[in-house]
Amino acid sequence: MKPVLRIVLIILAVLALVIVLIVPMAPIWQQLGLAPKCIRGSFPDLEWVACPDGAGDTAATVALPTPGVEGPIPIIVDDDGSPDGMIALLYFLRNPLFDVRAVTVSYGEAHPEIFARHIAQMLAAFGREDIPVGFGSDAPLAGSNAFPESWRQASDAFWNLSLPQATNPSAPIPAVKLILQVVSNSDQPVMIFVSGAHTNLAEALRMEPDIAANIRAVYVMGGAVNVPGNLHKDYPQIGNEVAEWNIWVDPLAASEVFSSGLELHLVPLDATNQVTWEKSDLRDWRKAYAPESDLAADLIQRTLDAWGVKRVYVWDLVAALVAAWPEACPETRTGVEVVTSSGPQQGRTITVEHPDNIFVCLDPDPEKMKAAADAVFQQK
Repeated sequence: MKPVLRIVLIILAVLALVIVLIVPMAPIWQQLGLAPKCIRGSFPDLEWVACPDGAGDTAATVALPTPGVEGPIPIIVDDDGSPDGMIALLYFLRNPLFDVRAVTVSYGEAHPEIFARHIAQMLAAFGREDIPVGFGSDAPLAGSNAFPESWRQASDAFWNLSLPQATNPSAPIPAVKLILQVVSNSDQPVMIFVSGAHTNLAEALRMEPDIAANIRAVYVMGGAVNVPGNLHKDYPQIGNEVAEWNIWVDPLAASEVFSSGLELHLVPLDATNQVTWEKSDLRDWRKAYAPESDLAADLIQRTLDAWGVKRVYVWDLVAALVAAWPEACPETRTGVEVVTSSGPQQGRTITVEHPDNIFVCLDPDPEKMKAAADAVFQQK
């Protein structure tokens, strides 16, 4: 027998032994206080990982959501032109539980008026010209906090991905005007999903506070409750180690929304950093042959390639999953305030005793969350 063939056969025999003996014995290893190892991935991208609870069980599955008797939930998606925010929007577009009534672009990672045109073109290409698009002001309510300009330029260029082509996209309008129109004219209360700065919603509430009566709930990706922030980690030139980008970029707007009396659901870094996606997760999304699923996969793949890593966070998608399927992350009602004063604590989300103003998701079930995303992106 040739030496190379002999080596290959030995490796295959060892792998078979591992699968046959170690995986079924995972509960025994756990009783002995040992951490069993499992194999994840497809050949040749195999890796050793800690076995999940109940190793050897089938993967979590979640049924495709179905609307209730009142029909799909009307929703406004308000993002700042981020890759993960786009994936969240694509999730809502594919999810039968929601009726996307408008998309607005806030100050933050994008220059709002530029990115609003990208979204209008994408929606037209998907045959969704019926969804109006709005652009917010390109500045926070106060101060001058801003994302790095290189990040904003990448957003302006749609990260060098090819946008679906459309011949006659609708012209975006001011975001605050659009929010007021949609909420005021809706036949049922509107959910608002905020995955960027709170500038647009705060301005709308300033202009017409009465719209709060027709807002069903506000779901927010933002903040860091019991974990460090991500500003300094992502961009060391900024010394702030406690704030998260979406809150820090316009802390006054976030503070006003947090104290507005609206039903608020916060999905902070505590939760979003527990769920990751990798290349193998995208294969079945592409099998749906749906433009939304393909673009979502392209955005994750682009991030994997740009960062040179095997798995990435998709923060805004996790928040969208909580909005669609709260069971995946039990919430705790908590008092949360935003530090608005300038300095190294600005934008920090701090817990307070009173009032308990926000439902906070801190401990999601990663496998069920990913299964919930699959149920929507894999549907044909």
